Amino acid sequence: MTSRQRVLAAIDRTQPDKVPLSIGSTSNDCFTKMALRKYAAHLGIGAYEEVVTWQTVQTVITPPQILERYGADFRTVRFREPDNPAPRHVNPDGSVRDALGVLLKPTDYYYDAVQRPLEGPITRGDVEKFRFPVPDDPGLTRGLREEVQALLDGTDYALVVDYLALGPFEGALWVRGWEDFLCDLHSSPKLAEALMDKVVDYAMAVWGRMLDAVGDLVHVLCLNDDLGMQDRSLISPQMYRKHIKKYTRRWYSFIREKSRAKILHHSCGSVHELLPDLIDCGVEILNPIQVTARNMEPEKLKKDFGDALAFWGGLDTQRLLAFGSPAQVAEGVKRLMEVFGAGGGYLFAPSHNIQPTVPVENIEAMFEAAVRES
Repeated sequence: MTSRQRVLAAIDRTQPDKVPLSIGSTSNDCFTKMALRKYAAHLGIGAYEEVVTWQTVQTVITPPQILERYGADFRTVRFREPDNPAPRHVNPDGSVRDALGVLLKPTDYYYDAVQRPLEGPITRGDVEKFRFPVPDDPGLTRGLREEVQALLDGTDYALVVDYLALGPFEGALWVRGWEDFLCDLHSSPKLAEALMDKVVDYAMAVWGRMLDAVGDLVHVLCLNDDLGMQDRSLISPQMYRKHIKKYTRRWYSFIREKSRAKILHHSCGSVHELLPDLIDCGVEILNPIQVTARNMEPEKLKKDFGDALAFWGGLDTQRLLAFGSPAQVAEGVKRLMEVFGAGGGYLFAPSHNIQPTVPVENIEAMFEAAVRES
């Protein structure tokens, strides 16, 4: 099979010739900047372009030398550089504001959100006045269709669109703040819904621009809305169905009108109890498969949802990749291939970004095992 055939067969839950491999094809399985520097040095890659894809966690685009070394099956489609990028003012303490007005302060490897534009006491009027930065810069898509068409015609890779326009729940948390928004859901649900409505309008505007350009050419769309924590969903299933699901459905229905590409939903944590709702909204692929969270064991997910979902990710970055031995990492890869890969429906990747403290020997063991065991 070609990479494209292999990926589409796996997503359609038929048995491919081998399990497809993703290396940093989404911002959720990328190297962090420092991890890539260490691994590139380990491999003797002296020159590559270092492009940050996600400022808050300092993830970077994987250089082609690594993609080709391990035979990655994906290539990524992202917006091009804007003609007029927003000025980026760095404060004396190193903090910066993102495009949504959230103040970010650097830590050792990450940026923490320390101030939100809609935090504190607000009214529906404040929500209505808040303006998301709808991308209207012509540079974002200039030449993008031609670039993607060339990839489609000149290679056999599967093409995945990666863009971090957050979904209704996580987007509202981002601009309002966790405590304020979660309290809104209980005490001011109309206010919470008004904000989610605006978040979805923004997500649709961003994705509409991308999909108008290349929606008919790509194969997978990576959409993000974190809903889980380690032992349960962040909110109850009842709360999700009452207040949030309708916005997820509206967003994904819009996406489906624009493209027939497969919908990947990214959510960390334990989301087992919400998966029937996500499937009902049109989700076809679940990512990143945090197997250490409650009810997210590979066997359970495959048994309960393997007839409706493909699974993307799963190699534990919390414990195994960071603290295991290379032999244990290789065994973990083999187990995922055996469980998730049975009958199709699996695409291999780590369960989240590769962190700076991960030993390079473990990264190498992961990718080499993925090639060998697939």
